[in-house]
Amino acid sequence: MQQSDATGPRIAHTLRERIITGEIAMGDKLGERGVAEQLGVSRVPVREALQQLEAEGFVSSSHRRAAIVHTFTLHDARELFDMRLQLEPFAAALAAERARAGADTTRLLAALEVAHVEHDGDGPPSTRNSDLHEEIFALAGHQLLMRMSGLLTGRTRWLFRLTPERDTPRRWDEHDEIVEAILGGHVELARTLAAAHVERGRVESMPRLAERLPADVPARRRRAAPATASTT
Repeated sequence: MQQSDATGPRIAHTLRERIITGEIAMGDKLGERGVAEQLGVSRVPVREALQQLEAEGFVSSSHRRAAIVHTFTLHDARELFDMRLQLEPFAAALAAERARAGADTTRLLAALEVAHVEHDGDGPPSTRNSDLHEEIFALAGHQLLMRMSGLLTGRTRWLFRLTPERDTPRRWDEHDEIVEAILGGHVELARTLAAAHVERGRVESMPRLAERLPADVPARRRRAAPATASTT
């Protein structure tokens, strides 16, 4: 059975989406053979997909054992907000600079319009809000920033799915303000609004997440060494 070079990334996308939506639960095992049989592919692209998901923090694995879906914790959420607070204001500021210089903002405007559709068959509000944030990173036009944000994008979408009640018209107003500042080329305003958006999300989300997530993943117990016979 042959697959193209793109098969691994496609499998990673499929598994990632199923983890984010909860179709594959936290703590579930993902064995290469089982996933390959389910998706009708060989084990090689499955192995590549699981390696990619491990690099993104969605699964963990050990030698010759099935990958285990990561359990999202409060510690993860804190770290994610910390990194978003550093990267998203920077991205918004760069996007405003490029918009002021005449960069094409069509995709950003389209993402904003779709994010504000209350009911959409293409995806829930959390997914569409994530798409808007990704378009801001894309408009920033900073290659290293894009590579760094790529490691956060999936987990950010996962976080948004864990707090669906925050997808309200108030978020829409915040998005409108950020995008308006970007389109107007107002660099520092875009930076400030993006920072406030992330920090407000932290303040509102963390108490809810504390009711839904463990503080941290408990350490796995090591298998006890076999007892040795007494020589006395």
